[in-house]
Amino acid sequence: MPSPQRRDRKERVEASYSSRDGKFSMIYQGFIAHNQGVEFLLIFLTSAVIALLIQAYDPPLQWRYNDVPERTIVCRTPFLVVSGYEKIRDQERARMEAPHVFVNDLLPLVQLRESLWNTVAAMVRFRKYDRLDDQSRADFDQFLPRPKTDEKEPPVIDKSAVFDKFVAHFKDAATLDQFSEGLRKSFTPFEVHGLLDKLTYDARQGSQDHILVYRKGDPPDSAVSFRVNEVMIKNGQFRESFKKNLPRDMQNDDFVQLLSNWLGRKVEATLQEDDNATLIVQQKAADEVQDVYVEFTVGKPIISAGTLLGKSEMTMLQAEYDAFVEGRTDKERIHRFAAATVIIASLFGICWGFVRRRERRRPHTIPAFSTMLIGMILAVAFARLVQHHSLTSAEWEILPLLLFTITVSITYSWEIAIVFSFALILILSLGTGGGINLLIILSVVTISATLQLGRLHSRRKLIVVGFNAGVVAFLITLAVYVFAGHPIDDNLLRSAFINFIWAFASGFVLTGLLPFIEGPFNILSDMSLLVLADISHPLLQNLIRVAPATYNHSMQVGIIAETAAEAIGARGLFTRVGAYFHDIGKSIKPEYYSENQAGIENIHNTLGPQLSTLVVVAHVKDGVAMAKQHRLPKPLIDLIEQHHGTSLVSFFYGKAKAANKDNQNVEESTFRYPGPKPTTKEAAILMIADSCESACRSMGPDATPGKIENKVRLIIKQKLDDGQLDNCHLTLHELKIVENCVIKSIIAAMHGRVRYPEPEPKRD
Repeated sequence: MPSPQRRDRKERVEASYSSRDGKFSMIYQGFIAHNQGVEFLLIFLTSAVIALLIQAYDPPLQWRYNDVPERTIVCRTPFLVVSGYEKIRDQERARMEAPHVFVNDLLPLVQLRESLWNTVAAMVRFRKYDRLDDQSRADFDQFLPRPKTDEKEPPVIDKSAVFDKFVAHFKDAATLDQFSEGLRKSFTPFEVHGLLDKLTYDARQGSQDHILVYRKGDPPDSAVSFRVNEVMIKNGQFRESFKKNLPRDMQNDDFVQLLSNWLGRKVEATLQEDDNATLIVQQKAADEVQDVYVEFTVGKPIISAGTLLGKSEMTMLQAEYDAFVEGRTDKERIHRFAAATVIIASLFGICWGFVRRRERRRPHTIPAFSTMLIGMILAVAFARLVQHHSLTSAEWEILPLLLFTITVSITYSWEIAIVFSFALILILSLGTGGGINLLIILSVVTISATLQLGRLHSRRKLIVVGFNAGVVAFLITLAVYVFAGHPIDDNLLRSAFINFIWAFASGFVLTGLLPFIEGPFNILSDMSLLVLADISHPLLQNLIRVAPATYNHSMQVGIIAETAAEAIGARGLFTRVGAYFHDIGKSIKPEYYSENQAGIENIHNTLGPQLSTLVVVAHVKDGVAMAKQHRLPKPLIDLIEQHHGTSLVSFFYGKAKAANKDNQNVEESTFRYPGPKPTTKEAAILMIADSCESACRSMGPDATPGKIENKVRLIIKQKLDDGQLDNCHLTLHELKIVENCVIKSIIAAMHGRVRYPEPEPKRD
């Protein structure tokens, strides 16, 4: 079966245009070209998700902590708000009125009761005053009334008569037992609530009417309330208790008064304040205070112009905002959400159109483009999360925004990072109520960080970039808020310092996250490429051992490809590292490749063209398998897989045609590499550098600069006509630059040297 006739590039272009019929077809073809339709759909879906994250269905709360409004803020809808001032006032009043807590140590009262009974029992045993010894007489004096301080001559007391009346109440042992039981009953109330000399706090520090008392050894929450008058030590308090609880014949005034006189000299306070328990009671009283609401009507001023928005002001504004949002209808929300989605999609679409038109280093595949959009969604989600938890005017969005911007800058270019980060800044500023202040601060910090990156050859540079961005964040925060009328106070300095911390932290966070970001999202930073470029890599070491000529070829191709890639703004380091690994598959059967056959017979002389082609083509598949086994990044595997595209193995194809004169059984497709064709500029440059270096190296000593130039131009033209460069986004202008760079590099690598004269033999 005859093979189809090959068409050159001009014929294919003309055929593609001739197949288009009508304006609708042209628009459709333009829409689906280079995945533009899929990209537009992804942009629209991303815009809808971001609009949902920023709650675009409702207007944002336009104020933040420590903002200073230039105009008076008036109420848009009736609402109730908790009056923080009045609640605080009521809580303070509750603390003032709360009773203090005291612990009652009843042991002193028990001991006092026992001492009184023992003293009375001792007096009774003497029966007569004359029989008392000196100590007993001194003890009995404690029962007598104290002389008044204003009396010049105290009245004379017949102690003997008083003593006789006192002991006359105790006729026998049974009477003493009755007296003991009466004392116990009389002391019981005082042992329950305790005794107190005086309150140690005034009316502004606690209740003057009631206290809480609990027994020593019991938990404080078992305290019982008592009136202060009940627990205060005062004259006559025991007299009333004695008259109720002593035996009837002992309830006369004279006897009770003698007992009261003795107690008045001995009794002491048994209550001691428990400060911790008092604080708990006071706090509980404050917590039980109900909220105090203030009603605002439409048009009523909420915040005066020039007021610094603190916590109470933001509470009022948030309450007014919540009431306003609650009054919105579902129809209004749907319309606003749809409008916001269209606006965001238009903004992203313009940014992406600009990038496609102007920037070479951009995501060219749908997975890469989707990864960048996912990064934008995560940045907005993180920014919204930290914003909801911020209690200062600090721009907490700095951290997620810098993480996204620096990652995109490392992966692609700083131009793409700035374009899309500015779009995110605009969305966050207008969509979340940040306003012009947030827009300026985030823009300056982001651009300052991005412009510092350049080539990232060490992780230490990320820390330096983060620190410099933090300094910029600190200064621009002060400048923006001072310009807006905010005083330079502790709040502003704290906010500026927080911005510095967030920006500085971005360098540390990204240093730790970058290895985890690179793998799942197929991102290759320069730092990772430098690690892979180390010749100690097992694959490269194996290539050196079994196929040293192929290794030297790979190194040379890497130099040529890197120079060409840098010339057109592609990733030179990525291309060079890809060149190092592009022929690792040849290490499986190195003797089947001409560069490794020095000194041995060409094995292909004993094989048929088809079999030789299968062996040669297999190095691509083997290389991909080895790369996956050693977990090389996906972008490098793509370079290995695409570095020959679907090129024709022309040597064996020509050999097969020569062996078959009628060409009836020579299928061109069986002599081609499996592909796919290069899909990136780096893969196309690697293909060109690989083919040109091999072809020019095979020319041997006859490789003059003119022949090298002709050979390179011929190979590139063949690749172009064969359609190998159709999917790589290389322009003809860029291809011309690549061509010139490859020519210069190969000529420089193969330049001749002056033959040095042989040393003359020494004469004897």
